Amino acid sequence: MGQSRCREAAGFTMLEALVAIVVLAFGVLGVANLLIKSYRFAQQSSYDIVALQIANDMAERMRANDDVTNAGGYSGFDSNNGIPTVSDAANPYVTPCTGAPAVCAPLTATFDQAEWARQIKNSLPGGRAVVCRDATAFNVSTGYDWGCTAAPGVPQNKTPLVVKIGWVSRFTDTGGTDMPSGTKMADSRSATGAATPQIVLIVLPGVDN
Repeated sequence: MGQSRCREAAGFTMLEALVAIVVLAFGVLGVANLLIKSYRFAQQSSYDIVALQIANDMAERMRANDDVTNAGGYSGFDSNNGIPTVSDAANPYVTPCTGAPAVCAPLTATFDQAEWARQIKNSLPGGRAVVCRDATAFNVSTGYDWGCTAAPGVPQNKTPLVVKIGWVSRFTDTGGTDMPSGTKMADSRSATGAATPQIVLIVLPGVDN
């Protein structure tokens, strides 16, 4: 009789242990999922900061080299076209330019674009940057896009000069996965998996000073 009671008690204790293990496992999985999403939020936030820094760097360099900027020397830059080749003779960090501004300014523009392309490639996943004159950078229905369109009948130098930067987000764009169901957010990637613009910075408002 005593032996039977011991067996019943032992079995009941094992069942409790199994239930406790299952509950603990669910708790650990929940914490692990929370940590993973927290890490992804932190990483996405760092991408936002890096992209803003690069965009501001682009804008300040163009404003500093305004003659080339107004002449269209920066407009048309697209990091998807690759990193421009810059020789040591054209690298101001290696060989300071001692010529006239008309000679040094274009060399500076080429060097700037090479640095931007390298920064985008090394700092943002699937990153892309575009500098262009665009009057329709934002669309209420589709959001930002890479296309560059001047306003009809408006001179080129009166069309806003903008910097567009995009990268592939760490989050999915599907409601219920990384955001509440029914919530809509701009897709960070196109149907082909390429990045879409997430930051658009106006360098010049389109007024010819």
